[in-house]
Amino acid sequence: MSDLLLKTSAKLAQIPAAVSRRLEEARTEIDERGDRGDNPVVTVILWVAGIGIAVTIVAALVALGMRASSKVDNVDLGG
Repeated sequence: MSDLLLKTSAKLAQIPAAVSRRLEEARTEIDERGDRGDNPVVTVILWVAGIGIAVTIVAALVALGMRASSKVDNVDLGG
């Protein structure tokens, strides 16, 4: 077996142990810090509301611009 293949297979064999070790560290950290209280549903609702408000403001500004543009188009500048 080639040296590269042997080294690669040794590294691949270490991946499950490394993942397991990292998950255990993460669980320990979560247990120590406790629940942060984040609620993903509330976060999504706030993002959707914020985007909705932004779209409404943009739509109102576009409508206002269109109304002003149509009034300016009818003005005779004496050209």
